Amino acid sequence: MNIHPIKQIYKFNQEAGFLNDDYNDRKESAYPIEEMLETFVDENKKCNFGLSDLDEYLGDMTPTEISRYLMKDINQPIEPSKVDLIDKHIDSIVFNFGSLFKLGLSPQDTMTILGFVMEANLTKLSAPKDNHGKQTKPEGWVGPEKKIYNFLKKRELL
Repeated sequence: MNIHPIKQIYKFNQEAGFLNDDYNDRKESAYPIEEMLETFVDENKKCNFGLSDLDEYLGDMTPTEISRYLMKDINQPIEPSKVDLIDKHIDSIVFNFGSLFKLGLSPQDTMTILGFVMEANLTKLSAPKDNHGKQTKPEGWVGPEKKIYNFLKKRELL
């Protein structure tokens, strides 16, 4: 697919119907938190932060369960301004891209891999959404990991 990865992200959100939903900051913030928490899962898919006080509270939960918990009272009014909300999401992009660059990716490498991820995400559009509106994976779905691995190996970035 030769669509710019940012346009692929827009297409995915548009075709999944996400752009028809009103903005809800609790929901929009909970999904990236879920993705980031995947770093902390143990063999049982439960969060293990290696911090006894945090593990005491959250150690029996998966990243998805924590994300859904953060969505409780989802209709609570949004307090920050639109400018503050946009700044928050752009800051998140800046931090995430910075992490990718620290892992040895160039901007072009990052865009190529983003393309792999979005190609895989676009194939999810045939699957239903879960009861929180998140796109699920269809049966037999193939993620981008093999393409990412082969790309990194070819570029000698592993």
